[in-house]
Amino acid sequence: MNKGLLSMFTDEDFESPIDGTSYDLSDIVSLCFVMNKSTGDRFARAELGDGTALIKPVPSGNGQSEIEYVIPAYRNTAQRNQIIKTLAEDPDLTQEMIACMMDISQSTVSNVMRK
Repeated sequence: MNKGLLSMFTDEDFESPIDGTSYDLSDIVSLCFVMNKSTGDRFARAELGDGTALIKPVPSGNGQSEIEYVIPAYRNTAQRNQIIKTLAEDPDLTQEMIACMMDISQSTVSNVMRK
């Protein structure tokens, strides 16, 4: 089934605070699909007004999924690099996937991981 971006995030996703902050659907400033090319898994990415990004897997059936990753807003390179390193601890995430989730290049992720 082809799920549209608008149907991926619902009011229920924002019923409880995310990382201690309360949001609602009106806080979303951009939406996009992210795909892991090696596995074919698709994720929906919602960027919120404060720079926080919410990542949800796109289910293959009719059901809804829950927010799987919360990428906090970052204000400098050191904060960004720490988020990359934290995400890289997840064995299910590739460098390409981390790059897509954070809206940065895969080479940036690779450079951070090498250091």
